[in-house]
Amino acid sequence: MKKILLVSALVAGLSSLNAQNTASAERQNDIMISPIELIAGPVLNVSYERLLNENSGIGINGLFDLQNDEDYSFNQISPYYRMYFGKKYASGFFVEGFVPITMTNDTHYIPHYDSNNYYTSPVEEKNTTLGIGVGFGGKWVARKNIIFEASAGIARRFGLDSHYDSAITGKGMLGIGYRF
Repeated sequence: MKKILLVSALVAGLSSLNAQNTASAERQNDIMISPIELIAGPVLNVSYERLLNENSGIGINGLFDLQNDEDYSFNQISPYYRMYFGKKYASGFFVEGFVPITMTNDTHYIPHYDSNNYYTSPVEEKNTTLGIGVGFGGKWVARKNIIFEASAGIARRFGLDSHYDSAITGKGMLGIGYRF
């Protein structure tokens, strides 16, 4: 009985080793940056994706506010799952589901009138919300593992306490990256 278990374990180990060699022939990681938001924002929009197979991948997208605005700042991290419909490995048209975690810091000034004086007092609101959303887009792999992506998504935020923030958020990427 021990010999049968040993042989079975050996065969299973060798078959998984062979599966790893064939799967590693394709590169499994994508990293991407969107230069448009970086120039216009300045907002850092970066994304990392781990390809699970030729039709799907999981990843995380981050939007980070780089402005030095004392009154408003935001950051958003969105884990996602994608399904690809292209002919090449993890490329072409895709649909995705994502969960945005949005952190905002917003300062509002409330006016006060006192006899002949007018003054304002700041009220700082910090919110962290969770949402759920869907997106779509396309990813293309060029020579030397350079990748291009155009995507957009929209999500509903839950747990919003502020009257000033929107319950709708989104994410998008018009970026360039590398597959390794």
